[in-house]
This record gives sequence, structure tokens and C-alpha cells, in this order.
Amino acid sequence: MTDPRHPRFPHVPLPASLPRRRFVQGLAFAGLAGGSGLLRLPAHAAIANAPQVLTGTAFDLAIGASEVNITGRPRPAITVNGSLPAPILRWREGDTVTLRVSNHLAHAPTSIHWHGILLPANMDGVPGMSFDGIAPGESWLYRFTLRQSGSYWYHSHSMFQEQAGLYGAIIVDPLQPPPFHYDREHVLLLSDWTDLEPSALYRRLKKAPSWDNHYKRTVGDFLRDARDDGLRGTLADRGMWGRMRMTPSDISDVNGHTYTYLLNGQPPTGNWTGLFGPGEKLLLRLVNASAMTHFDVRIPGLKMTVVAADGQYVHPVTVEELRIAAAETFDVIVEPSGQDAYTIFAQDMGRTGFTRGTLAVRHGLAAPVPASDRRPLLTMQDMAHGDHAGHGGGAMMDHGAEGGCGATMKPGAEGGCGAAMKHAGEGGCGAAMKHASEGGCGAAMHGDASADAHAGHGGPSGVAVH
Repeated sequence: MTDPRHPRFPHVPLPASLPRRRFVQGLAFAGLAGGSGLLRLPAHAAIANAPQVLTGTAFDLAIGASEVNITGRPRPAITVNGSLPAPILRWREGDTVTLRVSNHLAHAPTSIHWHGILLPANMDGVPGMSFDGIAPGESWLYRFTLRQSGSYWYHSHSMFQEQAGLYGAIIVDPLQPPPFHYDREHVLLLSDWTDLEPSALYRRLKKAPSWDNHYKRTVGDFLRDARDDGLRGTLADRGMWGRMRMTPSDISDVNGHTYTYLLNGQPPTGNWTGLFGPGEKLLLRLVNASAMTHFDVRIPGLKMTVVAADGQYVHPVTVEELRIAAAETFDVIVEPSGQDAYTIFAQDMGRTGFTRGTLAVRHGLAAPVPASDRRPLLTMQDMAHGDHAGHGGGAMMDHGAEGGCGATMKPGAEGGCGAAMKHAGEGGCGAAMKHASEGGCGAAMHGDASADAHAGHGGPSGVAVH
């Protein structure tokens, strides 16, 4: 039997360098330079305006260091086959797939975890649990049979490599036709990027967990609340928040003040575009590959019909906006009609930033980008502290509902797909999460090789209906 660490597997060369390098602000690319620290390595890379799609049953994935320019500054990243995000892997239910993953990082072990895929424990890709990881210069042979279909994703489970760019989408085509019709599909992979070294961001979180919380209450807020609610009630409210070491604006630990939010590796200025034809139904496969961020997604002018969640078919539910937590996937159907272009708008739940793309009849078009919604504020109800009312009412406002309680629905919301879900996946500080599994102060920052906030394959965060 082939040793997974030294497989006899045909070598597939890495992508050749492009004839010239393009440093364009707002466009993700991979260059021919290594970084420092974990990324000291000559890197082979290529520009990735859209993730490459790999199909078949045998794959060669090379993990290495690349240089990317997302914010206007060349920065080191960790990529797969020179691509950020990593290539889309397209498999078929019932097939046995073989993936040779080679580590071209000079000084760091690596790994790939196949998120949500049913497979033998030793193929799960979690160092310290299912195997020892992949040492520099070595490779590992993953082999498993696909017993499911749907939209999934893969990412590193080693150190902070996921935050540095090692993530990609998986599509498993079903043996039987799905219970819905569509004419064309697009993968919409959401993620968060920082120019900081992820380890430096982690250290900052440990020392100053409220670094990104720019909206703390002031003396003026105290005086206003004392006037409206009385001094005793205001002091009691401040005392409860103080004992929790939180503030009502503590929505997420890291937000748009640090992150640039990406859609298929592109920041908002990149305007990733997916095409459609007249009368077509589109299947959009939403994947949240971010390290920390919950996104609220809408397409102004189009309703979305959710047909699958985390790879599983669900009773269809039509919504105008949905929240997708870190590590979740949703499949939605949209039917463009009457416009040549629609904006895909995904804002973080703290309303500190957004990413966007376009659905259009041809490249080069763009629709208006909506303004971000008003910032939400948490209340004691959001923190499961009974009927104590908070100040500001942000948790109950339109679109702000998804920022506070996370699942406050307007009347008439349909069921299915967890329309009023209260089981949060992995949110920062448990914001609005009634049964938050792993929230709080850096839980989604992977501080060691085996601890990953995504390991539990997260619960649904809810579909917001307006």
C-alpha cells in the first residue's frame, strides 16, 4: 500500500509565471516572491482573477508562498497552486478522489481539512487529531470516496494559514438530479483579508481584544441614557456590561477597520462579475471562507430562494437577505429579469465594511452599490439576560436585525433552512447568539494547529427575511 507521506503519484508542474506582473490596486494576484517568517520561500504563482476549476478524480495541490496585492501593498500569502483563493475542486458523488498535497513552504508544516465532507478520520486533515501534518518538502496522499453532494469548502488547519489565504470551494455534483432547475451557476466565495501577518493580528487580539471596537459609548451617551432611563437604570445597565467585560457595540472582534472583505478573491473595487443570459435561472453557491466574519448578503432587485444549506437540500425559502456565518454554505436560486446588472452586496454584521460583485449580461457593467446599514447595538436580551432593555435599539432595526439578534424576522417569514435560527456558529464575542458554540474574543483565530473554530462544521446562523 502506498505510504501517504511518500505517494507514487504523477507530478503535475505548478503554473508557469505570467510574462509580466500586474500590481493593480483592488485586484488580487500572486507574484514570484516569498515573504518572511513562515513564508520564506521562492514562490510559483499566477494571477487569479477567478479561481481555477479542477475536475476529475486525481489532483495535485501544491501549497506555497506567493505575493498578493489586494490593498495596494504587496503582501505575503499562502496559496494553493499559486491561487488565492485556492482552485475550486469539482467532484462527483460516488467517485473516489485522490489528492496529493505537497508542502512547498520552507519552514512550516501545513494541512488541508475538507470541511463538511464525510470521510475516514485519517483523511480529515486536522494535525494532532487525524495525522501529524505535512512537513516542509513532503506530501500527503488524501484518498476517500464521496458519499454526498453539495457545496462545501476546504482550508488549512495549521497555524494561521487559512487567514493567510489557504482556502477554496468544493462542489460535489449529485448522482441524481437536484429537486430544482437552474441554467447556470456561480460560486460566490466570501472571505476576509488583512495585510497584517495573521500571527501579529492574533497577538493584538490577545493584548487588546477591543482594538477594532471604534464605537464604544461615551459620556454623552451616559448622560442621554440617564435622562431617558433614569440614573439608577443607566448605572445598572453599565454595571451589567462591565461585569461581562463587553459593550453593546462589541459585535465582532475583528472587523472592517482591519479586514478587507473579498468576493472570489476580489475586494469591492475589483467588481467580480458573474454572467447570465436572458431568462436564465442562476444557482449561486455561497461559501463563507472567512476566518472571523459573518456576512449579510443581498442582491437589490432580486429575491433569493434558498435550496440548500451546508450541502443539504432544504425546503425552499425565498428571502431578500440572508446571514452566512463563518464556514457555512448556502445554495440560492435567483432569476434576473428587467435589468442588465445587479449588485451582490455582502456586509459584515457589524456594518464596518462590505464586499460586492455584479451579476450582469456582459463584463464591464455595474449596478449601484447600496449604502451600508446602520450599525447595530446589542441589548441584554441579545445576551440572554431576560427583558433588560439596551440602549439604541439597534438590534431590532431593519437590516440591523441581522447585526444584533441575528435572526429577528419580520412577520411572514417562511420556515425551512432555519429561518429563525438561534444557534450561532462561531461569531465574535457571541454577538446575538443564543446558543453560541464557539464565540468570543478570537475563537475563530486559529492559535494552534489543532484548534479550529470551524472544526464543528458550525450551525446555521439563520436566514433573515424582510
